[in-house]
Amino acid sequence: MTYRIQFVRSAAKAYSRLDPVLQRRVDRELHRLGETPRHAGVIRLQSADELYRVRIGDLRLLFSVEDQILLLLIVKIGHRGSVYRD
Repeated sequence: MTYRIQFVRSAAKAYSRLDPVLQRRVDRELHRLGETPRHAGVIRLQSADELYRVRIGDLRLLFSVEDQILLLLIVKIGHRGSVYRD
């Protein structure tokens, strides 16, 4: 089962601002998440929002998983120092 990947608008904008090398790294990780959304490198955040995170170098990718409809919703992409701030 492959999960469909969808970006919120702010995450799509952050993705488009990344340089091409980082975009390729994010693309590889998104492909991996589409196959297994909770692989060994994925950590569940302690927030009440049921969010997960995965490291891609200094970047963090925050996402939610909707198992019923096979959807990964990418919520935020950003540097590790600023991605957790609202």
